[in-house]
Amino acid sequence: MDFIEVNSEIGQLEGVVLHTPGVEIERMTPENIHEALYSDLLNLNIARKEYSNFEGVLSKWTKTYQVVDLLTEVLENKTVKADLLDKILTKEERQFLFVELSEQPANVLANFLIEGYPYIEGVHPKEFAKGRYMLNPLYNLFFTRDASSSVYDQVLIHSMSTDVRDRESYIMEAIFKNIFGATTINPKLSEGSHTEGGDVLIAREDVLFIGNGSRTNKQGIEFLTKYFASRKNIQHIIVQELPTSPESFIHLDMVFTMLSQNKCMAYAPIILNSHSGYHTTHIEIDNGQIHYHERENFLEATKHLGFDFEPVLCGGSDNWYQQREQWHSGANFFALGEGKVLGYARNTHTIEALNNAGFDVLRAEDVCSGKEDMHAHDRFVVTFEAAELPRGGGGARCMTMPIKRKKVQW
Repeated sequence: MDFIEVNSEIGQLEGVVLHTPGVEIERMTPENIHEALYSDLLNLNIARKEYSNFEGVLSKWTKTYQVVDLLTEVLENKTVKADLLDKILTKEERQFLFVELSEQPANVLANFLIEGYPYIEGVHPKEFAKGRYMLNPLYNLFFTRDASSSVYDQVLIHSMSTDVRDRESYIMEAIFKNIFGATTINPKLSEGSHTEGGDVLIAREDVLFIGNGSRTNKQGIEFLTKYFASRKNIQHIIVQELPTSPESFIHLDMVFTMLSQNKCMAYAPIILNSHSGYHTTHIEIDNGQIHYHERENFLEATKHLGFDFEPVLCGGSDNWYQQREQWHSGANFFALGEGKVLGYARNTHTIEALNNAGFDVLRAEDVCSGKEDMHAHDRFVVTFEAAELPRGGGGARCMTMPIKRKKVQW
């Protein structure tokens, strides 16, 4: 089994954890949609077709792991199974389900924990009948980045900002501890701390970029700063304040992602604007001592640390299109390697900007069919068609949890 090693956003990808959208997303209703953190219902059949091209590209490039398979393997161990169930049922106040769930085979229980555990008339208390599920489906699980993220040789188990997603963190923690033997970092141990994977970007061996918004709060950033201050290799953290609304700004990777050593995807009004009203803070760690410096904007802050990014603009140069395409994750790209990225085809002005910056545009369908060979291109963007997936509120980076990358020679 692979070990955890992710020292950058752009090193060649050698392993990634995914979750193909399943029936759980079809179990949303208009009544519970906001609790599920969605703004619209998704069509599962279309979402799966879109995801198949996304997953197909990744499978052509690297080793992929599915959460349900990893979880099933975890649940084969009776001791680990009991511990995980106890955590979940205690948190969700369903301890009375422990015995009946413990008796389920590992593969069946794995699906129940992801897709939801249905109410059974005559078996479960009547007060739960209206909700249909004794354990709610994990509607957001296909965004595998959110609940956990690899940070160097460890895994950050995120303290989610909403209780509806806590089970995802418990599942990911069990997987990474018991399948990968990883050391985990858990901000939840610090009261009031919240972090999510979309807000944590590994810029370099000594630098982290972190977003501060509706999902990752100041207490969470303080926890991470103190934790990494004890690790000699971490010397700098750049924190970018984000709008708390609309929901398209939930994470830093919705306004900024790294494409290569010298190119980044940026939503200009936040990342380049010195008068946006959203603060950029450079946290410097010097022999355990923490110092704070205010910077003009995010891109200016990166220059202080030796990055010389040429920004490719989400939506291109027109503010109208910038807003439209950022809304559908136009800045949210995932790097397969340096200058080799994956993102939504629908954001046409963003893709055009990438093409103008020297990225060959490849269609996911052509890559999956073998018509296009990604390895034949020095710099490329693979685009995959998606109408349903973006409505879930995330893009290619959100749907990937890398566990291993080759080191970058800076």
